[in-house]
Amino acid sequence: MLGTLLLAPASLHAQDAAARPDSLSPDSLAARLARAEAAIAALRQQLATESQSTVHTRSRLQLELTGRILTNAFVTVGRTNNVDVPLTALAPSNVVEKDAFGVTARQSRLGGAVTVLDVLGGEFIGDVDLDFFGGVQNGPGDRRLFPEPRLRTTRARLRWSRTEILVGLDDPLVSLLNPVSLAASGVPEFSGSGNLWNWLGQIRVSQDIGAVRLGSNPVRFTLQGGVIAPFSGSQYPGEPDAVDAGERSGRPAFEARMQAAWGDSSHIGATDASIGDGGGEIGIGTHRGWVANGDGGLETSYAATMDARISIVPRLELRGEAYTGRLLRGLGGGGIGQAFGKATSTADFGPAIRDRAGWAQLNAQLVRSLLGGAGCGIDVVNDADLPTRRRNTVCATHLLWRPSEPIVIGLEYRRISTSFDTGATGHASHINLGLGFEL
Repeated sequence: MLGTLLLAPASLHAQDAAARPDSLSPDSLAARLARAEAAIAALRQQLATESQSTVHTRSRLQLELTGRILTNAFVTVGRTNNVDVPLTALAPSNVVEKDAFGVTARQSRLGGAVTVLDVLGGEFIGDVDLDFFGGVQNGPGDRRLFPEPRLRTTRARLRWSRTEILVGLDDPLVSLLNPVSLAASGVPEFSGSGNLWNWLGQIRVSQDIGAVRLGSNPVRFTLQGGVIAPFSGSQYPGEPDAVDAGERSGRPAFEARMQAAWGDSSHIGATDASIGDGGGEIGIGTHRGWVANGDGGLETSYAATMDARISIVPRLELRGEAYTGRLLRGLGGGGIGQAFGKATSTADFGPAIRDRAGWAQLNAQLVRSLLGGAGCGIDVVNDADLPTRRRNTVCATHLLWRPSEPIVIGLEYRRISTSFDTGATGHASHINLGLGFEL
């Protein structure tokens, strides 16, 4: 009995040690503390490395760089206005050499953006986008061998809860959408066949005016208005200083748009990144401007537009635009690139071109890394305005594959048909393979 009592404390101590979890032992706590300190040190090193690699502006604002470095190999069968990004076919002729093959990198793009909170009570967003598609379009082939930088868009935006002010160069307010295409970004797809796109200086204001609930998602309504730089893409005969006829008018152009949006509609201009996001928008717009005619008078430029981007079901989207108007070459390809018709014996130049045009594209996210789509655009000019090009129809199908970041691969086939005042119709085909990487 005495032996048992003497041995009991030792036995109980051994049982307590065996029952005590390792987490409470001094050795285990020290090991965990050491691992935590090592993790903190690694995190500090990672943050320091990221801080050193982050791009800052002189004003110490953080700059986010974006870009797509793209090499396009192309085959163009038939005569076109531009062999690497063709928009229209040329009239049939007896020219024997009418096909072309080439490789270019001039549709590569670089950009940057800064975001600053609490500027005048709102959020400031500034961005710039440029490519290497500059130079004379009808110059010799070395514009593709030695591409020139070109500013595309630059925007400074102040955004509050319901209001946004934008100043800079951007798409026309009445035509913010573009088709998805790796083969046509230097000049957006369907330019000259329904897509207005010219990047013009402007000041515009967007104001949310309310929402209604339809089903599970609210539909938000926004009213937009803009003052646009006057531009016609033409000069009147006898212009002494090579000034655009729109600028000679001495007046800005004005645009307005009403938009209904639902779901995730944050993708201004809607790129391929917005496919299948479940959101969408429908807008109607109007444009009005003036063009000097060289006789001291002004010709009126106007348009009524409609645009839509709708995710029909997840990973399937329909987007497109349509317009009717007059003197719209300055907005980017309107009137099949014509402002005035053929000159008559009683005037220095022909009538102002009126046209009706539109495009539509259906895109599907086939798998996570593969996007496919097809679409068509058409521009029909009023015959009474004596146009040289009467109708332009373009259809295109494309695949866009991102096998692994940052690689991007695109394949596109395009068919172009352009009819002329002579009754003849020109045809051309274009195959484009784009290979590159994205920043």
